[in-house]
Amino acid sequence: MRKQAVGGDILNIVSKNALVSGPNNAGYGSAKAAQLHLSRLNAAELGKDKIRVNVINPDAVIAGSNIWSGGWAEGRAKAYGITIAELPAYYAGRTLLNEIILPEDIANACFAYVGGLLNKTTGNVINVDGGIAVSFVR
Repeated sequence: MRKQAVGGDILNIVSKNALVSGPNNAGYGSAKAAQLHLSRLNAAELGKDKIRVNVINPDAVIAGSNIWSGGWAEGRAKAYGITIAELPAYYAGRTLLNEIILPEDIANACFAYVGGLLNKTTGNVINVDGGIAVSFVR
């Protein structure tokens, strides 16, 4: 991107867990916190080249996500004392908007960054989590 000298966008899909982790989730939460901080460092380093680095922080995107395979859903359900079938309603119920987060919600946030409306924005985070107060950035 630097060699092309036209600027551009880097978007990192991180997680609500970068800001506040759930129970029994230290490995995932700390990896996401590191990814968030790396995004900030990259924004600071690449800004002079007009390369914007921003973050999307989703939470509980269950539909169409492979994160729920391989025992992840079982582990989350056990950590919260619920069944796997109860996970979507549980995650929606802990948000201010009481909404289930869908893949298209994440895509819309990505488009907000790269669609031209936010072309003077770098080093920022858009939480797409239905509103989880403890993960508010400011």
